[in-house]
Amino acid sequence: MLDDRERHVGLLDQSIEAGENLCTVLSCEGRDVIHQRVGALQQEWDELLMKVMSCQQQLKLSLVEWTSYTNCVDQVEAWLAKMRTRISDDLPLVGTLDEKKTQLQMYKVIWLYTVS
Repeated sequence: MLDDRERHVGLLDQSIEAGENLCTVLSCEGRDVIHQRVGALQQEWDELLMKVMSCQQQLKLSLVEWTSYTNCVDQVEAWLAKMRTRISDDLPLVGTLDEKKTQLQMYKVIWLYTVS
């Protein structure tokens, strides 16, 4: 992209030079027309560069957001792995409601311990 930019800048510079050389043999009205067209081309080029720079900035921001998202996903996966090691996949079956409440309370304590 930078090569294209340099090539186009070179073409624009050549056009400006050719327009200036042509202006020496033209009438005042012809010179004004060429100056207006070259000015319009320069303005279009500047606007295009601004758009490209804006797109590049947006891409950089998106990349930062994606990296942040990836880091958050990695943290969640690490937390889940840690929780899986602390809480076995095979929950013991309990027979009474009081035992189930006790089991739930134990998991709450483990969860609060890992969060803080």
